[in-house]
Amino acid sequence: MSSGPDQNLQDRTDGDTDEAVTPGKNLWADSSHQNDRRDKGGTHKDNAGAFETAQSASLGERLVFRLKQWGITLSYLVVAVAIIALIRTFIIQSFTIPSGSMENTLNEGDRVTVTMYDSDKVHRGDVVVFTDPDHWLTTQEPTGLQGAAQDFLVAIRIFPQNAGHHLIKRVIGMPGDHVVADGKGSLTVNGVELHEGYLKPGRSASEVAFDVTVPEGYIWVMGDNRSNSSDSRYHQNDVHRGFVPLSNVVGVAKNVVWPYSHWSSLTSGQEVFSQVPKPTSTPTALPAGPAAPNPASTLAGSGD
Repeated sequence: MSSGPDQNLQDRTDGDTDEAVTPGKNLWADSSHQNDRRDKGGTHKDNAGAFETAQSASLGERLVFRLKQWGITLSYLVVAVAIIALIRTFIIQSFTIPSGSMENTLNEGDRVTVTMYDSDKVHRGDVVVFTDPDHWLTTQEPTGLQGAAQDFLVAIRIFPQNAGHHLIKRVIGMPGDHVVADGKGSLTVNGVELHEGYLKPGRSASEVAFDVTVPEGYIWVMGDNRSNSSDSRYHQNDVHRGFVPLSNVVGVAKNVVWPYSHWSSLTSGQEVFSQVPKPTSTPTALPAGPAAPNPASTLAGSGD
């Protein structure tokens, strides 16, 4: 009888021991699972951090790449502007004809190409572009935003210097040449009468009489539309006596390039002067003292 309880007690004790041990094992197991979860959670956080770091690095790389691309594009733009500026300054420019003073050789709105590299090699019969020698034009300078834009384009040489102050005429007299018009349609250079096929039909060589000898360093210019051209004839009382300083010549017009229907060469004018001899006297300096009064005739129209 006594052995039964002991046996039962032993059974219970063993059972209790077993029961006591089992929760311990479960706790260890739970702790392992929690550690696993913490490890996994830490791994996720590490992965997220690594992703954010990689994403930041990728964004930085893209930004650096974009900046490099913009830098390359800007470099190309600067080089292109520099090339255009050099071409326009030293080689060739285009100008738009503003009036009918050179009709029918040049019409208002025509665009001509003008070479700059030979501006010091001017000949009789050449069509030249030059800067206003002494208020031949009454151009108003643009103001405000338009003026600032023009100044910027001039500064980077996209527009020429003295934009809006250029004229285009034909060279009739070179230094030393004796140019005479009788006012009745006859025009001579060094004693040879000219037969100017480039004049606008129905126009005479000059309805204004004059007798000039071109001084050293100057040229005498006239428009092909003689009755509608405010040229050297009408500026004989200005500071240069109507002569244009060679230093004011920007370039020689070679071709009409726009519109296409007006495409033509402008180099044939020299043929008109093929029989004109060299000056018989050495060119002199521009005379000092007061200039002669303007011709009595008035200019028809307002062309320049």
